[in-house]
Amino acid sequence: MVFLNNLLLSSLLILLPILTHAADNQALEQQRTQFQQALNGLQNGKLTQYYTHKKQLGHYPLKNYLEYRYLRTRLNTVNPDSLTRFIKQNRHSFYADRLRNVWLDRLAKNKQWSHYLKHYQAPQNAARQCARLAALINTGKQQQALKETPALWLTGQSQHKNCDAPFRFFESKGKLTDKLRWQRLQLAMEQHQFPLANYLAKSVKHTAAAKKLVARWQRMHQKPLGQLQLMPSQTPKGLPKFISAKTIDKKLIEVGLTRLARRSTEHAFVQWQRLKQRYTFSQTQRHTIQAAIATRAALNRQDKTLLFYGDTPHQHWRVRASLWQQDWPATQKAIRSLHIEEQQTTRWQYWLARSYAAQGQQNKADKIYHKLMLQRDYYSFLSADKLGKSYQMNHRSLAFNKEQLTAFSNRIEIQQLREFYALSMHTEARQQAYYLNQALPKCDLEILATLTHRWGWHNQTIALLGKAKSWDDLNLRFPVVYEKNMIQAGNQTKLDPSWLLGVARQESAFNVKARSRVGARGLMQLMPKTARSIARRIKAPLKNMSELLNPKRNIQLGSAYLRQVYDGNQKNPVLATASYNAGPHRVARWLPKKTLPADIWIENIPFNETRKYTANVISYAAIFDHQRKQKITPLGKRMPAVHPKKP
Repeated sequence: MVFLNNLLLSSLLILLPILTHAADNQALEQQRTQFQQALNGLQNGKLTQYYTHKKQLGHYPLKNYLEYRYLRTRLNTVNPDSLTRFIKQNRHSFYADRLRNVWLDRLAKNKQWSHYLKHYQAPQNAARQCARLAALINTGKQQQALKETPALWLTGQSQHKNCDAPFRFFESKGKLTDKLRWQRLQLAMEQHQFPLANYLAKSVKHTAAAKKLVARWQRMHQKPLGQLQLMPSQTPKGLPKFISAKTIDKKLIEVGLTRLARRSTEHAFVQWQRLKQRYTFSQTQRHTIQAAIATRAALNRQDKTLLFYGDTPHQHWRVRASLWQQDWPATQKAIRSLHIEEQQTTRWQYWLARSYAAQGQQNKADKIYHKLMLQRDYYSFLSADKLGKSYQMNHRSLAFNKEQLTAFSNRIEIQQLREFYALSMHTEARQQAYYLNQALPKCDLEILATLTHRWGWHNQTIALLGKAKSWDDLNLRFPVVYEKNMIQAGNQTKLDPSWLLGVARQESAFNVKARSRVGARGLMQLMPKTARSIARRIKAPLKNMSELLNPKRNIQLGSAYLRQVYDGNQKNPVLATASYNAGPHRVARWLPKKTLPADIWIENIPFNETRKYTANVISYAAIFDHQRKQKITPLGKRMPAVHPKKP
């Protein structure tokens, strides 16, 4: 009997944690239901329903979020002390700042200036900064307002209407000097804000001269060649003494040459050779103008690019132009003209090694390659290929014990994030995650990334580790997700699943709900028009755009599109990857006149985004080989030479 009692007691002790966990989960699900019903009542104006269900929430993490939603639509009737207390108690949430800002806007609208100053908290946008100036003016702190006004006045953009009254006050006190007006006028011209510039020209003492100057600047913006050919020309007479006519002319020349270079680098260079003999430009000005002309030539792969650059230092595109022409001595010279810290990056060290190797200095090249191959990035992998060595993945797991994870998970701001995510409140989840991303120190970001990974929120994990600059836990940064779908799509399209994973990782960071500003959707970020076309081509038409948010469907169509651009781009993974990002029509324009090594072609992609995208995807494919425990395909095999466009 004693044995049976002991056995029963042991069984109960084993079951107790399981039963407790189940009970906790059941209670949490009940709270979530109560929360959703309370929120529904609030959204539909059914306050009885709201109050009834809110009372049942106890210490549920999102209870205060309901209070926020309630308060923000009743700011005129709520006691200010209650708002202050709520904001302080919820300071670790995104919605505390939002409530404060909505409240500040309401206080400004109602001219409750003392309250505005009491609850104002920097940083703020220009509209609220100007409202603060108004608050200072209206509460006897006029000298402070006058002191802070110039910083908001001196901008080349039109300011918010909240700034009108403080600017008028500034003017009424004789502080808006003619010099300040001219300074803003010049800023407006430099930023091509001609309506504002014309408005300001009417307010200066030398109005006629100002209007002529604005008109001249506008003509230079619209027809730079014709205006440059007139230089040197007479600067409008009547300018104030603090305005240097020569300084204005030189700035105008810089603007004109920069504008002209977009249309014709040849014409811009000719005008520059003429005008630099007629004006005394500083070394900085000369370098700025030459770089503007030459960089435009480099983006268009023009033969005279290096001539245009001359010895202009600190120019990445000077290096790239040297590579495009495979002028290795010029490449070395351009790299050595970069800032010292830039020269030491893996990018420029790799190209320095390539230049040594191309000039027969293999020992020097190999010494750099050996150093670079110990790291993990695109250039490090290329360096390992040059030596025939294996890639160094340098994986180091983030290790947090159960107590650390539990303690962190119990923080209210983390519980709120978890609930927003669990309830598919995507906007609020992103907002809370962004708030935490900006607020937490590195170690906390790493713990949070560990948790979001366990929740399956992979894109947020990747973002958090990026902010923390924590690069080495590959299981978190490169999770092998949707592998079955990737393999199936790879079999159908004859494409490498690791390549497909690389594209998805770069496109959406594995966010199945991702939607870009231009409308691309889902895991592999397909535009609706492209998705419809591909779906018809593979005889699996789309019935609804929501299908693109289904991972399997998105992978099916994304891989089919990648296959299409692969077939249309020399069956070259490099060109196909660039096409997936920038479009096949652009890649066709970027093809060289003669066969070019793929690493040089990638380095010369004109779009910063596409250049980074292509290098990332190619290197990510190797990392996913490693993560999938497959034999790693070297980048060299993924990067065949790029051929010219067929006649």
